[in-house]
Amino acid sequence: MNKKDEMFNEFDIDLETADRIAKEYPSLSDSAKERMFNMTKEKMIITNNTFEANNNSVYGVERYNRPRWIKFASMAATLAIIAGGIGGGGYLLRNMKNQVPPVSPSSEAEVTTTSSVTTNVTTTTAVAETTTAVTEAKSLTPEEAAHKLTDNYWDYECFFDSVAHTKADYDAESLKFNYTMQYAGWASDIELTYYRTIDERLADKTMDGLKKLYNTYYGKNYDPFYSVNAEYTHNNELFGPSFTADTLPADGKLDRAYTYIMYEGELYQYCTSKRYIDGYRWSDDQIDISDAHETSFTLKRKFNKPADEMYDEENGEVTFRIEFDEDAQDWRIEQKDVEYEYPNTSAAAAE
Repeated sequence: MNKKDEMFNEFDIDLETADRIAKEYPSLSDSAKERMFNMTKEKMIITNNTFEANNNSVYGVERYNRPRWIKFASMAATLAIIAGGIGGGGYLLRNMKNQVPPVSPSSEAEVTTTSSVTTNVTTTTAVAETTTAVTEAKSLTPEEAAHKLTDNYWDYECFFDSVAHTKADYDAESLKFNYTMQYAGWASDIELTYYRTIDERLADKTMDGLKKLYNTYYGKNYDPFYSVNAEYTHNNELFGPSFTADTLPADGKLDRAYTYIMYEGELYQYCTSKRYIDGYRWSDDQIDISDAHETSFTLKRKFNKPADEMYDEENGEVTFRIEFDEDAQDWRIEQKDVEYEYPNTSAAAAE
């Protein structure tokens, strides 16, 4: 048995069938043979890749198993083209095309959907949640927005003033700096004392955590040091720089009276005394809303602080200007004014 016979026996095709195919189809030129060989080779690669893609991506589709003899016959025909120049490659190529099941548009859609479903679901969910939150915020009535922003006002307001009225680690060593306060033509040197912040109401005790809390309630135009004496406010700043033991100012001076600074990765607050100031609360749930527009309104609430061993009772009223912040897509406090009610102790009032 010659080498050609052994080859056809190995691929399960007899010599008679090969001879019949050779007679039915004329021989091709060398260039045609090369072209046909490349087409057959490319078709086999594409077919294998299609099966692998379907294997990895499509679910719920019955797998198609191509008959083994087609693969072997196509390989045998390829070898026959090279050896004898027969034209059976075109015949086998047509048969192979008929045997491979076409990929339907729905199958292609399944492949595409499967590969991108996780990204699409995540993106859609995030957009839906954001849209829902914005819609809910815009649909709030002034009364609802007022309660949302100020019912817990005394829990966060204490952080955002020229002095933080919150708990600090007074048992630890303090940081001391100097600053020159300037008031319309005259100046006064003061000492700034900072202690590490330990108030449990601030969950994230970093500058970023403090800013996140601030931005939850106050708008971009809010001035925490606003007063009728606006020329004085340039001395103060809420969020200060970050220092290490090696970067502390050599002259011990700061360029602003910062309420907060970072030192060695921890948050420190400006303290004028070691007394923790607490006890402020709204007198009742009464709210007074006026000057209401689609994107703004004015809110007034009365507050009270009971007397303690050091201070008399305090009463007063806070006036808020509330606006819808387009950047935050939610209601925010844009300004506040505080008026204290002092008891009338004059002789005329006593009579």
